[in-house]
Amino acid sequence: MTDVSVSNYVPNLSSSAFSQFKGSTTKVNSDGANADTQTFTVSKAGEFNFKINNNFTNVEIRDTSNQVVTTIRSKESAADATARLGPGTYTATISQANRAAGVRDYSMDITERQNILVTGGGATLKGTAQPPANGDTGVQKHTFNVVQGGTFNANLTLPNTRWAMMDKDGKVVAASDSGKPDNQQTFLQKPTYKLDPGQYTMVVVPPSDLKSPTDFQLSLVPRNPDLTESGTSQESAIAKTLRERQTRLRQWASEGKPTTTSTKA
Repeated sequence: MTDVSVSNYVPNLSSSAFSQFKGSTTKVNSDGANADTQTFTVSKAGEFNFKINNNFTNVEIRDTSNQVVTTIRSKESAADATARLGPGTYTATISQANRAAGVRDYSMDITERQNILVTGGGATLKGTAQPPANGDTGVQKHTFNVVQGGTFNANLTLPNTRWAMMDKDGKVVAASDSGKPDNQQTFLQKPTYKLDPGQYTMVVVPPSDLKSPTDFQLSLVPRNPDLTESGTSQESAIAKTLRERQTRLRQWASEGKPTTTSTKA
Protein backbone atom coordinates (compact mmCIF):
# COMPACT_ATOMS: atom_id res chain seq x y z
CA MET A 1 0.00 0.00 0.00
CA THR A 2 1.21 3.50 -0.86
CA ASP A 3 0.01 6.31 1.40
CA VAL A 4 0.69 9.63 -0.32
CA SER A 5 0.69 12.53 2.12
CA VAL A 6 4.02 14.21 1.32
CA SER A 7 3.73 16.81 -1.43
CA ASN A 8 7.16 16.21 -3.04
CA TYR A 9 6.69 12.44 -3.35
CA VAL A 10 5.50 11.22 -6.77
CA PRO A 11 4.06 7.70 -6.49
CA ASN A 12 4.06 5.10 -9.26
CA LEU A 13 0.59 3.51 -9.37
CA SER A 14 1.96 0.48 -11.23
CA SER A 15 4.16 -0.49 -8.28
CA SER A 16 1.35 -0.94 -5.74
CA ALA A 17 -2.05 -2.65 -5.79
CA PHE A 18 -3.49 0.10 -3.58
CA SER A 19 -2.57 3.76 -3.17
CA GLN A 20 -4.23 6.54 -1.23
CA PHE A 21 -3.86 10.28 -1.75
CA LYS A 22 -4.45 12.47 1.31
CA GLY A 23 -4.33 16.23 1.59
CA SER A 24 -6.18 19.49 2.18
CA THR A 25 -7.71 21.88 -0.32
CA THR A 26 -5.47 24.80 0.65
CA LYS A 27 -4.98 26.07 -2.92
CA VAL A 28 -7.41 27.95 -5.15
CA ASN A 29 -8.61 26.49 -8.46
CA SER A 30 -9.20 28.51 -11.64
CA ASP A 31 -12.93 28.66 -10.84
CA GLY A 32 -12.26 30.07 -7.37
CA ALA A 33 -12.93 26.85 -5.46
CA ASN A 34 -10.55 25.54 -2.80
CA ALA A 35 -8.40 22.80 -4.36
CA ASP A 36 -5.26 20.71 -4.19
CA THR A 37 -3.19 18.75 -6.72
CA GLN A 38 -1.51 15.34 -6.65
CA THR A 39 1.02 14.15 -9.23
CA PHE A 40 1.58 10.47 -9.97
CA THR A 41 3.16 8.27 -12.61
CA VAL A 42 2.24 5.04 -14.38
CA SER A 43 5.07 2.80 -15.60
CA LYS A 44 2.92 0.04 -17.14
CA ALA A 45 -0.32 0.50 -19.07
CA GLY A 46 -3.33 -0.59 -17.08
CA GLU A 47 -6.84 0.18 -15.87
CA PHE A 48 -7.28 1.96 -12.53
CA ASN A 49 -10.18 2.73 -10.21
CA PHE A 50 -10.16 6.20 -8.65
CA LYS A 51 -12.47 6.75 -5.67
CA ILE A 52 -12.93 10.04 -3.84
CA ASN A 53 -14.10 9.36 -0.28
CA ASN A 54 -15.53 12.83 0.43
CA ASN A 55 -18.91 14.26 -0.49
CA PHE A 56 -19.38 17.25 -2.80
CA THR A 57 -15.85 16.96 -4.15
CA ASN A 58 -14.67 17.14 -7.77
CA VAL A 59 -11.66 15.34 -9.23
CA GLU A 60 -10.11 15.97 -12.63
CA ILE A 61 -7.14 13.95 -13.90
CA ARG A 62 -5.02 15.21 -16.80
CA ASP A 63 -2.02 13.86 -18.67
CA THR A 64 1.14 15.79 -19.64
CA SER A 65 -0.67 17.11 -22.76
CA ASN A 66 -3.28 18.66 -20.45
CA GLN A 67 -5.93 16.29 -21.80
CA VAL A 68 -8.59 15.19 -19.31
CA VAL A 69 -8.49 11.39 -18.90
CA THR A 70 -11.26 11.09 -16.32
CA THR A 71 -13.42 13.14 -13.95
CA ILE A 72 -15.30 12.38 -10.72
CA ARG A 73 -18.16 14.36 -9.20
CA SER A 74 -19.25 13.17 -5.75
CA LYS A 75 -22.59 14.28 -4.32
CA GLU A 76 -23.93 13.15 -0.95
CA SER A 77 -21.59 10.14 -0.84
CA ALA A 78 -18.32 8.83 -2.26
CA ALA A 79 -17.96 8.44 -6.02
CA ASP A 80 -15.59 6.67 -8.36
CA ALA A 81 -14.44 6.39 -11.95
CA THR A 82 -12.28 4.05 -14.01
CA ALA A 83 -9.56 5.10 -16.45
CA ARG A 84 -7.22 3.18 -18.71
CA LEU A 85 -3.82 4.86 -18.47
CA GLY A 86 -0.65 4.43 -20.46
CA PRO A 87 2.89 5.02 -19.16
CA GLY A 88 3.45 8.64 -18.21
CA THR A 89 2.89 11.36 -15.62
CA TYR A 90 -0.56 12.56 -14.55
CA THR A 91 -1.96 15.29 -12.32
CA ALA A 92 -5.12 14.97 -10.24
CA THR A 93 -6.87 18.18 -9.19
CA ILE A 94 -9.17 17.77 -6.18
CA SER A 95 -11.55 20.68 -5.59
CA GLN A 96 -14.61 21.53 -3.52
CA ALA A 97 -17.92 21.51 -5.39
CA ASN A 98 -19.16 24.19 -2.98
CA ARG A 99 -16.98 27.29 -3.26
CA ALA A 100 -18.07 28.42 0.20
CA ALA A 101 -16.88 25.18 1.81
CA GLY A 102 -13.39 26.50 2.56
CA VAL A 103 -10.41 24.27 3.30
CA ARG A 104 -11.27 20.58 3.76
CA ASP A 105 -9.29 17.39 4.16
CA TYR A 106 -9.76 14.71 1.51
CA SER A 107 -8.66 11.19 0.64
CA MET A 108 -8.73 9.38 -2.69
CA ASP A 109 -8.13 5.64 -3.14
CA ILE A 110 -6.57 4.18 -6.29
CA THR A 111 -6.63 0.47 -7.08
CA GLU A 112 -5.49 -1.33 -10.18
CA ARG A 113 -8.48 -2.89 -11.88
CA GLN A 114 -7.62 -6.44 -12.84
CA ASN A 115 -8.68 -7.92 -16.17
CA ILE A 116 -9.36 -11.62 -15.65
CA LEU A 117 -9.63 -14.02 -18.61
CA VAL A 118 -12.28 -16.71 -18.07
CA THR A 119 -12.05 -19.92 -20.11
CA GLY A 120 -13.85 -23.25 -19.88
CA GLY A 121 -11.33 -24.18 -17.18
CA GLY A 122 -12.40 -21.26 -14.97
CA ALA A 123 -10.36 -18.35 -13.63
CA THR A 124 -8.98 -16.85 -10.40
CA LEU A 125 -8.98 -13.27 -9.15
CA LYS A 126 -6.26 -12.48 -6.58
CA GLY A 127 -6.62 -9.28 -4.60
CA THR A 128 -6.15 -7.51 -1.30
CA ALA A 129 -9.17 -6.32 0.67
CA GLN A 130 -8.73 -3.00 2.43
CA PRO A 131 -10.43 -2.17 5.77
CA PRO A 132 -13.12 0.51 5.52
CA ALA A 133 -11.79 3.95 6.48
CA ASN A 134 -12.28 7.64 5.77
CA GLY A 135 -15.69 7.03 4.24
CA ASP A 136 -14.40 4.26 1.97
CA THR A 137 -16.38 1.01 2.12
CA GLY A 138 -13.53 -1.02 0.60
CA VAL A 139 -15.60 -1.95 -2.47
CA GLN A 140 -13.49 -3.27 -5.35
CA LYS A 141 -14.33 -3.54 -9.06
CA HIS A 142 -12.57 -5.77 -11.58
CA THR A 143 -13.16 -6.86 -15.17
CA PHE A 144 -13.90 -10.47 -16.15
CA ASN A 145 -13.60 -11.30 -19.85
CA VAL A 146 -15.41 -14.59 -20.54
CA VAL A 147 -14.10 -16.12 -23.77
CA GLN A 148 -15.59 -19.56 -23.18
CA GLY A 149 -18.98 -19.64 -21.52
CA GLY A 150 -20.12 -22.33 -19.11
CA THR A 151 -21.51 -23.09 -15.67
CA PHE A 152 -19.32 -22.36 -12.65
CA ASN A 153 -19.11 -22.48 -8.86
CA ALA A 154 -17.56 -19.48 -7.13
CA ASN A 155 -15.12 -19.92 -4.25
CA LEU A 156 -14.18 -16.83 -2.20
CA THR A 157 -11.58 -17.17 0.54
CA LEU A 158 -12.48 -13.96 2.42
CA PRO A 159 -15.23 -14.69 5.00
CA ASN A 160 -18.41 -12.60 5.25
CA THR A 161 -17.84 -10.93 1.91
CA ARG A 162 -20.47 -10.16 -0.71
CA TRP A 163 -19.83 -10.13 -4.43
CA ALA A 164 -21.80 -9.54 -7.61
CA MET A 165 -21.06 -9.88 -11.32
CA MET A 166 -22.75 -7.51 -13.77
CA ASP A 167 -22.87 -7.46 -17.56
CA LYS A 168 -22.11 -4.43 -19.71
CA ASP A 169 -25.68 -3.16 -19.24
CA GLY A 170 -25.39 -3.27 -15.44
CA LYS A 171 -27.62 -6.35 -15.07
CA VAL A 172 -26.62 -8.67 -12.23
CA VAL A 173 -25.92 -12.15 -13.62
CA ALA A 174 -24.40 -13.72 -10.48
CA ALA A 175 -24.16 -12.79 -6.80
CA SER A 176 -23.45 -14.45 -3.47
CA ASP A 177 -21.61 -14.11 -0.17
CA SER A 178 -18.85 -16.18 1.40
CA GLY A 179 -20.60 -16.72 4.74
CA LYS A 180 -18.70 -17.88 7.79
CA PRO A 181 -15.67 -20.20 7.49
CA ASP A 182 -17.38 -22.97 9.49
CA ASN A 183 -20.60 -22.77 7.51
CA GLN A 184 -19.36 -23.41 3.96
CA GLN A 185 -21.29 -25.64 1.60
CA THR A 186 -19.72 -28.60 -0.15
CA PHE A 187 -18.85 -28.32 -3.83
CA LEU A 188 -22.15 -29.91 -4.92
CA GLN A 189 -24.17 -27.73 -2.53
CA LYS A 190 -22.81 -24.45 -3.82
CA PRO A 191 -24.99 -22.45 -6.24
CA THR A 192 -24.02 -22.47 -9.90
CA TYR A 193 -23.71 -19.52 -12.30
CA LYS A 194 -24.12 -19.71 -16.06
CA LEU A 195 -21.90 -17.21 -17.86
CA ASP A 196 -22.10 -16.46 -21.57
CA PRO A 197 -19.11 -15.07 -23.48
CA GLY A 198 -18.69 -11.33 -22.92
CA GLN A 199 -17.27 -8.72 -20.55
CA TYR A 200 -18.47 -8.46 -16.95
CA THR A 201 -17.74 -6.25 -13.95
CA MET A 202 -17.02 -8.04 -10.68
CA VAL A 203 -17.87 -6.06 -7.51
CA VAL A 204 -16.41 -7.32 -4.22
CA VAL A 205 -17.67 -5.89 -0.90
CA PRO A 206 -15.42 -6.90 2.06
CA PRO A 207 -16.86 -7.13 5.60
CA SER A 208 -17.28 -3.83 7.43
CA ASP A 209 -15.32 -5.11 10.44
CA LEU A 210 -12.14 -5.93 8.49
CA LYS A 211 -9.21 -4.73 10.63
CA SER A 212 -6.23 -4.88 8.27
CA PRO A 213 -5.38 -5.45 4.58
CA THR A 214 -6.16 -9.09 3.78
CA ASP A 215 -5.24 -11.09 0.69
CA PHE A 216 -8.04 -13.09 -0.92
CA GLN A 217 -8.86 -15.22 -3.95
CA LEU A 218 -12.10 -15.53 -5.88
CA SER A 219 -12.12 -18.58 -8.15
CA LEU A 220 -14.60 -19.63 -10.81
CA VAL A 221 -14.59 -23.44 -10.98
CA PRO A 222 -16.30 -25.29 -13.88
CA ARG A 223 -19.34 -27.29 -12.74
CA ASN A 224 -21.71 -29.77 -14.35
CA PRO A 225 -25.11 -28.19 -13.59
CA ASP A 226 -26.90 -31.58 -13.69
CA LEU A 227 -24.68 -33.17 -11.04
CA THR A 228 -26.03 -33.32 -7.46
CA GLU A 229 -25.10 -35.18 -4.30
CA SER A 230 -27.84 -37.71 -5.04
CA GLY A 231 -26.67 -38.12 -8.61
CA THR A 232 -29.84 -36.65 -10.14
CA SER A 233 -30.85 -33.28 -11.49
CA GLN A 234 -33.79 -32.90 -9.07
CA GLU A 235 -33.57 -29.76 -6.95
CA SER A 236 -32.88 -30.57 -3.31
CA ALA A 237 -34.13 -28.59 -0.32
CA ILE A 238 -30.72 -27.00 0.26
CA ALA A 239 -30.41 -26.17 -3.45
CA LYS A 240 -33.76 -24.39 -3.25
CA THR A 241 -32.61 -22.42 -0.19
CA LEU A 242 -29.37 -21.42 -1.90
CA ARG A 243 -31.21 -20.43 -5.07
CA GLU A 244 -33.58 -18.22 -3.08
CA ARG A 245 -30.63 -16.63 -1.25
CA GLN A 246 -28.92 -16.00 -4.57
CA THR A 247 -32.06 -14.22 -5.80
CA ARG A 248 -32.01 -11.95 -2.74
CA LEU A 249 -28.32 -11.17 -3.25
CA ARG A 250 -28.93 -10.28 -6.88
CA GLN A 251 -31.64 -7.90 -5.74
CA TRP A 252 -29.22 -6.36 -3.22
CA ALA A 253 -26.56 -5.93 -5.90
CA SER A 254 -28.93 -4.28 -8.38
CA GLU A 255 -30.18 -1.84 -5.72
CA GLY A 256 -26.80 -1.08 -4.16
CA LYS A 257 -24.37 -0.83 -7.08
CA PRO A 258 -21.46 1.58 -6.43
CA THR A 259 -21.86 5.02 -7.99
CA THR A 260 -19.84 5.45 -11.17
CA THR A 261 -19.14 8.35 -13.46
CA SER A 262 -18.36 8.48 -17.12
CA THR A 263 -14.79 8.04 -18.26
CA LYS A 264 -13.19 9.96 -21.05
CA ALA A 265 -10.57 8.06 -23.03
